[in-house]
Amino acid sequence: MRVQRDFFARPMWEQETICENSWCPACAEADIGMLDPAEFEEGGRVFVEGRCARCGGSIRTELTESRASE
Repeated sequence: MRVQRDFFARPMWEQETICENSWCPACAEADIGMLDPAEFEEGGRVFVEGRCARCGGSIRTELTESRASE
């Protein structure tokens, strides 16, 4: 089941980092940028979907938590 989350509740620096560090499968290039981000949870995993800033194609990025102890 897909549960919508509020991407814009994240701090601005985190929003920018997520949008800047994305991979576009159509352009086959990283860090082009993401437009219109939407966050959701599905199957216990968190994703952000949007459009590639260059080609407009669909981008989906899985978010993972970094662990300070590692």
